[in-house]
Formats: sequence, C-alpha cells, structure tokens
Amino acid sequence: MVSRTLAGPPIVANAIIRYLGSDDGLPGNDLSAEVWKDLWPIQRRRQREFFCFGMDVLLKLDLTGTRRFFDAFFDLEPHYWHGFLSSRLFLPKLIVFGLSQFSHASNMSRIEIMAKATIPLAGMIKNLIKDSN
Repeated sequence: MVSRTLAGPPIVANAIIRYLGSDDGLPGNDLSAEVWKDLWPIQRRRQREFFCFGMDVLLKLDLTGTRRFFDAFFDLEPHYWHGFLSSRLFLPKLIVFGLSQFSHASNMSRIEIMAKATIPLAGMIKNLIKDSN
C-alpha cells in the first residue's frame, strides 16, 4: 500500500502535464476527472473494492477467527500472498486467490467466512457492477 501511494505523485504530475499541454485546454473539472481516471484506472478500482471486501470480513472476525484466517492465508502458495500484499494481483487473480484462501481454510474458518462475508460480498458485487466504466 505504501509503494502504491508513493507511485501516485508521478502519475498525477504526468497526467497534469499531458492534459495541460494538449490542444484541447481542458477546464478544471474535466482536467481533474481525467487525472483521477489516470490515478485510479478501472483495474485499480476493482482491486481496491476487493481489498475493502476483505477488510470488511476481517473486521468481523474475533481474535481466534482472525488467527485461523491468517493460518490459511500464509498456507497459500507464496505467489498468492506475495501478490496480494504487494498489490500485484488484479480482480481475476484476486478471485482465484479468494477461492484458494477459502479452500485452505479450516472448516470452522469457512463457516465464519460464509456467515460474515455474505453481505460484504453482495456489496462488493454491487459496487463492481456500478463501476463498470
């Protein structure tokens, strides 16, 4: 997350330079909208939606449930948790990651995930459909 934050200023600066230097001469609101699209392309917005879904589920788990969740997380193949922690997985691979996480979880953890993730999952799907840009 820190590396993603540090990568943002050059994206913003390059977008501002590109749009201010164009012959179109975008007004302020249009300029900010274009810069925002460059900073948050659709794949990053979808990734963030998945991250928010995961955090919603984690926040509902008690300490024991959280430990079970992370036991399964670090039991995954390293490319999944490395990719997740470094924000290199995008939505299709995040879905595979989530299914793999679920398959590695204990039965108790699966029950907790199903019980506590249903509403956040529906919210995530709704938001992904709404932001289909």
